[in-house]
Amino acid sequence: MEKFVELKNVTVGMFQGEEIEQHPLFVALAKGEFSAEQQKEIALQIYHVVLYFPRFLSAILTNMSDFRMRMPLVENLFEEHGKMNEKYVHSETYKQFLKGIGISEEEIYESEPCIPVLAYNRALTDLCLHYHYLEGLAALGVIEEIVARVSPLVGQFAKNNYGSENKSLVHFTDHEVLDVQHANEIYHSFILQIMRYLMCNMQTKYMK
Repeated sequence: MEKFVELKNVTVGMFQGEEIEQHPLFVALAKGEFSAEQQKEIALQIYHVVLYFPRFLSAILTNMSDFRMRMPLVENLFEEHGKMNEKYVHSETYKQFLKGIGISEEEIYESEPCIPVLAYNRALTDLCLHYHYLEGLAALGVIEEIVARVSPLVGQFAKNNYGSENKSLVHFTDHEVLDVQHANEIYHSFILQIMRYLMCNMQTKYMK
């Protein structure tokens, strides 16, 4: 628990030093610097990241040998799939949001990820699948916390500018809470894995 608190203090300091809420994208959105079409295209591009997130989790799970460490991530993946209820699959709740800001089913279907989104999705999949699992865990923990921090901003923006109803914002109201929990679970798994990794290294050292 002590190590978890230490790690949380590090991440809190990181987010205080570089506030994601002050990222140029969210500042520009708040100031109304994007046209309606640009706002919709941004939302559609994020949809392609949301679609991919379960694959990041699947990749990191493939890369972890200890079933006990996989369990919180398996639960996270289960929640990404709406706990087996198609209505609450996270990509589907995000589609509700898209429709709430005036994007049609046809526009969603015809949308394609831009090159930066393709690069992001491929790079993170590669990190989780082919590099040390601790690197992937650290990245996913920070990503979950970012989503938790920006979800209320996006939800409020949609309400203010599109009159979106709460039912179309369930994706963001859920993630505002769920992703804090998910980030903490990943941070906790990260600490346990670090401790296990160090113990194994020490044992190997003394056996030589």
